[in-house]
Amino acid sequence: MFWARQYDLVLIDVEGEEGIPAAEHMCSEVKTAQPGQLVAFVCNWRVAIMTDCPDEIVRTEFDPAAFAQGVHDIVGPDS
Repeated sequence: MFWARQYDLVLIDVEGEEGIPAAEHMCSEVKTAQPGQLVAFVCNWRVAIMTDCPDEIVRTEFDPAAFAQGVHDIVGPDS
């Protein structure tokens, strides 16, 4: 599995409200395999995440610079 090792950040793309259960399941699988793994969901502002599994949420609003800055803010300047 790709999460057999720890990465700086695992991004899980959430495709609308209907994608939340699958994203939460994947997040749980990653956190079970790598409890210290940093995980963020990538979604637009209309998706409401009501779980504590992802460490962060990166919003995508058709602004690539803001998305890149959001990822940078999560992983920090040294990554």
